Amino acid sequence: MRSQFLQLTFWIYFVFQSVSCKENSFLSEHWNHPLPIQTNPDVYLTESESNYNPDKCANCHMNQYKGWKTSFHAKSIGNGFLWQKAILSKDELNSCLHCHSPLPETKSEVSDTYQNKEILGSKNKHFPEGISNPSIQCASCHIRNQIWYGPPSTKQSNNQIESLGIRMPHNGYKVQMEFESSSFCKSCHESPKSGQKLNGKNLMEVYKEWEESSYSKNGIQCQNCHMPNREHTWKGIHDPEFVRGGLQPIWSLSRTLNGEIQINAELKSIAIGHKFPTYLITKVYLRFFVTNRIGQRKLIEESIVGRLVSTSLTEEYFDTRIAPGNSHVVSVRIADKEKEIKTIDWVIEVDPDEHYIRSFEESLREKSNSISETTKKLLQLSLSEKRESRYILFTSSLPVPVSLPK
Repeated sequence: MRSQFLQLTFWIYFVFQSVSCKENSFLSEHWNHPLPIQTNPDVYLTESESNYNPDKCANCHMNQYKGWKTSFHAKSIGNGFLWQKAILSKDELNSCLHCHSPLPETKSEVSDTYQNKEILGSKNKHFPEGISNPSIQCASCHIRNQIWYGPPSTKQSNNQIESLGIRMPHNGYKVQMEFESSSFCKSCHESPKSGQKLNGKNLMEVYKEWEESSYSKNGIQCQNCHMPNREHTWKGIHDPEFVRGGLQPIWSLSRTLNGEIQINAELKSIAIGHKFPTYLITKVYLRFFVTNRIGQRKLIEESIVGRLVSTSLTEEYFDTRIAPGNSHVVSVRIADKEKEIKTIDWVIEVDPDEHYIRSFEESLREKSNSISETTKKLLQLSLSEKRESRYILFTSSLPVPVSLPK
């Protein structure tokens, strides 16, 4: 039971088990976990440049900093992660941290493994004020061995950047095209090929779904949608406006010859480069309600878009996710012999954290007596946060059509 439970932790979302980046030597080295400490005797940096606190990065990169502060990258070590420290082994915890807190310096805030003299010395040097948030930080992606890396400049050529060199803050940076490629995101957003499978599918196949889509063939990368204009917000399923931009709900009502009401509805994926919703956490509910002449409302149809698996991750019950460019179709016929139905409503609700809610509720029931009060409180806080993440994505009402003339 314990080994099954561990699979529902955050590491199933970001687990890194030596994901292959052999097709790209830079990425293979850049995400070679565990990452090295930030040291390089051949590089000279001022005291200010050596401070990797994201607040310092904001001095020159305010827009990126503001975006990051609101992002889930900045919340990767939250209540939902921290409560599980009590039930994870050291190796399991460290595996999770490879993606939730990539730098050894930030990992030292969460794991005893990373509290040796060398790492703590590096932390004191690069985070002299301490680390209040050991989540995914600017340096997690952009700094290795005291060398900055990033995408091509929008204002200067690669040669200009290289020629400026040490005259720029932190000695400039090395241009890497990979920062604008979906492959840069793969190591933390794709289960390893050797990972657990259900019905022939990995638990997480975001990169594969994109790779097999027309978006990949047309050169549309993850960054085009999730980092437009190089924003560092990484908006996703928790952002209603962002989600609405990728979907098109279409529906109509009609009367049949025998007086029944025919509902034809379609939720189409029009601007999403992977299955919707991706992975197995989120569920989307398509519900239809009838309202009669005296204002009474009743649910008549519900379908679920998502991938539903057991909390132990050992069984898949269904997978109704929508592939890029495809649709989820609902066709329902209801009786209305007395012509009592006045309107029909279509409501689409998104539960971004359904699987976590189900899993954490089970943990609270079964583990309340075996975990500390501190851990229990973190679990309760996380469960509350995830319950509050639900939102109405779309709602529409149509009048019931009149009967066809006989």
